[in-house]
Amino acid sequence: MIGFQSVSLVGGANGTRRDLVCCNLISYYRASTNRSRSAQVDWLIAELNIEDEINYVKLDMGQEEHKDPAKNAHPFSKVPCMKLDDKNETVIFESANILGYLAKRFDGLDLSEEQRREMESWIIWLNASFGPAVVNEKTRERGYESLDVIENVLKTRDYMCTFNKFTAADVAVTYLLSTLGRLLPGFPNFEESHPALAAYIAKNQAREAYQKSLVAQA
Repeated sequence: MIGFQSVSLVGGANGTRRDLVCCNLISYYRASTNRSRSAQVDWLIAELNIEDEINYVKLDMGQEEHKDPAKNAHPFSKVPCMKLDDKNETVIFESANILGYLAKRFDGLDLSEEQRREMESWIIWLNASFGPAVVNEKTRERGYESLDVIENVLKTRDYMCTFNKFTAADVAVTYLLSTLGRLLPGFPNFEESHPALAAYIAKNQAREAYQKSLVAQA
């Protein structure tokens, strides 16, 4: 694990571990399989090494458990979402939002506000602009042109952000591009068309947290 850590203190009469940021667990509502956007959240949780902070609520999508408000806190009956451990039990949803929240709360990079905004810009762009463009046949080719921008970025540094450290942005980019490559007909073969991007994805998929959360539990 590089660049991430869970914040904790040792306290109490017995010297037991006490979390600095929370005492209760975050309830995480996810699909029971890795074939959903929940997978990238699982990966980031593993990178942050915060599995012990999470109460996993796995929903059987085939049985439509996600549509039961008694089982799923998402206001639109989708996954993923999280019910936070604050006094109001705040519910957050949309995978891009969840990634940004977890990174801000738990990572150990000590990013500046400007760096965090850069990281979140990549996550939001992927989910709000690139993803919708390439799944629509009318805009797909224009969406594919964006891959040239990413290729040029990765020719000059190892990771997406200019401060060149692995972040939630890299989780989002790697997950979405590799997923779309499996699902969309005619999606570019990166090894032929975008070699820097292909090497970047392979490197990130070799990370211990990826193997633990997405491969071992597939």
